[in-house]
Amino acid sequence: MAVRGAGVISAVLNTDYLDAVMRSALYAPDMNSAITEAGGRRMLYVPADPVAMRREAAIADTFVRRHLDSRLAESVLAGATASGERRLVVQRSMRLPGLRLDRALVVSLGRGQAVIDAGWQRLAWTCGLAWLVFAVTAGVSMAVLQRRRRVHDDAARAWADQQTAAVQKTEAALDGASLGLWEWDMRADWRSVDARGAAMLGYSSDDTAALNDWRRQIHPDDLAGLDLALAEYLAGHRQRYDIEYRIRHQDGSWIWLQSRGKIVERAADGTALRMLGTRMDISQRKQAEARITHLAFYDGLTQLPNRRLLMDRLHHAIAKSARTASHGAVLFIDLDNFKSLNDTMGHEMGDQLLQVVAQRLQQVTRTSDTVARLGGDEFVILLEDLGGAEGAATAGAAAVAAKVLEALSTPCLLDGHQVRTTPSIGVVLFGAGPHAIGDLLRHADMAMYEAKAGGRATWRFFDPQMQQALDTSAALEADLRQALIRQQLYLSYQPVVDRTAQVTGVEALLRWAHPQRGEIGPAEFIPQAEKSELILELGEWVLQAACLQLVQWAASAATAHLTMAVNVSARQFRQPGFIDQVRAVLQRTGADPRLLKLELTESMLLADMDDVIGKMAALRAHGVSFALDDFGTGYSSLRYLKLLPIDQLKIDRSFVQDMLHSRHAASIVRAIVNLAYSLDLAVVAEGVETRAQWRALEAIGCTAFQGYLFGRPAATLPPPARFNLEDGQQAEGLVGADQQSC
Repeated sequence: MAVRGAGVISAVLNTDYLDAVMRSALYAPDMNSAITEAGGRRMLYVPADPVAMRREAAIADTFVRRHLDSRLAESVLAGATASGERRLVVQRSMRLPGLRLDRALVVSLGRGQAVIDAGWQRLAWTCGLAWLVFAVTAGVSMAVLQRRRRVHDDAARAWADQQTAAVQKTEAALDGASLGLWEWDMRADWRSVDARGAAMLGYSSDDTAALNDWRRQIHPDDLAGLDLALAEYLAGHRQRYDIEYRIRHQDGSWIWLQSRGKIVERAADGTALRMLGTRMDISQRKQAEARITHLAFYDGLTQLPNRRLLMDRLHHAIAKSARTASHGAVLFIDLDNFKSLNDTMGHEMGDQLLQVVAQRLQQVTRTSDTVARLGGDEFVILLEDLGGAEGAATAGAAAVAAKVLEALSTPCLLDGHQVRTTPSIGVVLFGAGPHAIGDLLRHADMAMYEAKAGGRATWRFFDPQMQQALDTSAALEADLRQALIRQQLYLSYQPVVDRTAQVTGVEALLRWAHPQRGEIGPAEFIPQAEKSELILELGEWVLQAACLQLVQWAASAATAHLTMAVNVSARQFRQPGFIDQVRAVLQRTGADPRLLKLELTESMLLADMDDVIGKMAALRAHGVSFALDDFGTGYSSLRYLKLLPIDQLKIDRSFVQDMLHSRHAASIVRAIVNLAYSLDLAVVAEGVETRAQWRALEAIGCTAFQGYLFGRPAATLPPPARFNLEDGQQAEGLVGADQQSC
């Protein structure tokens, strides 16, 4: 340390200490440090590497020469060693005056430039790569953010578009379905309706007072049902609120609305706070349903209940009578000769008459009674509450029947024509006992037919004997069906002779050999067959059997010329396939159609004359001939004879039997014979039973005869013989016998 006063102090530095100090300044293995005198002599070099000392000698000398004159100088020099390595040297010169050293020194630190550059270049590359990664990451993040923003914006726009489209679709759906929206704030008890919903009642959406007074506008009969439906929905007993009710329009009329809704807001405790729903005007639908119901249960022409509604009311009436022990009655009404009137005056006139009948029936019955139309000209009146006593009920039903008879028998004026019709009425009572609806109607129908059989224009009560007759008829029909299957039927042939009593042909007559009842004549079973479709099967069977017999007779010269007359029923002739049926039988059997003669009755000519003529002409062109049976007893006019393609007239047996005792009957027979010859028609007299009848018929010109005088109907044809006109004997046991034929 220094002390006051003049003098010189010197100290000896330990080189190891100075070496350690110099080494502490080195922070990298490739660095070196040196202390150099002004003359360039190295005083210390750390680390002590001669090669490194020489490597930096040139750089150090340059520094020393430049900066020895400065008091304190510091510089960074760059240079290349002899080997070409570039190094950086940091040197500091210390002047003697400042440091009070006895000589000038230069302290240097040296390091290879490549090593130094490698450090900052690595840092630069690291920083550059870091910035690049940051930039890329930032770019990607910005792109992702931008994409997410675009996606979000697109989603927002899409959601907005969807909301707009949904609103538009909802509006279109509401417009298309004619739906109005309503909202009910249940806390404030305030109901709002949109323009569509308000317009249904004739209001605008601004008429809030009138729209909120909706309970007073609802039909009184529907208010209780509406309150019940709403209460059940709010209580959770219904999945949704849905009710149809009537409400008053602004113009005072009633319209039907269908209201639907649901709760859209609830309080924390579950209390309903707000409801939202729709309303629709269903008045047209209700009117359509009413029309459909009316068409389903009412007759379109007379507006009376039809069969379906009658059955329903009859069911309830029977149940009521069983509960209250009171009687009721069913009146079955059928108009007499309505079909004839309908055919002669036209269907429009017939429809008008039915409407008049419906009105008159309603006028003579109570409002509690049911007047129904079953169809055609058939009507039914259901009477209820006729009392507990059967006698009083019978009297009440008879009184109504008398009123109906009087009302319907009164002539009415239709389109300037006075039309008169009469009813036949069947009446059946029902009381506390069990009754079947079908049985009641069937019994009333049977009683009605008894009224027709009793002369028409009257009424009859059902008699249990009618049911017995009905059961007998049903059993007969069942047996007749079995007879067809078991081949119990056969044909008998009654001969037709000429003036010389020679057999020229036969008439086929149907017979039934019943296994228990024996022989059954056609008068007993043919009417029953006529009531059902069984007559069609019988007719085809008779035609088939007759043609087969013609084929058998054709094999013998004695019978090959005989004709076969077959009776054809009206139902058989009117069936659409009758022509094809006859042709098929002829073709199947091989019979000669010129020997087949079909006999028709005058009653068949009353309906659809054009169809009758067409069928006759078609079969006549095929060779089949026609005869008009029982001529003079029907309703045909003489003009039919001019139009019909017939070949023969058959005089009814009633005229033949009366002609000897009645001048009128004889005149009719004579007129028929003359008429037939004037029209070039053959004529046959039926029912000839005596020689006197034969002589009388021959005297007026009749040339063909049929009757018991010439032989009974038999399953086999007797040998041809000439009847002896001079024989005074009469055919024994034949007069008055049954001659009913099929």
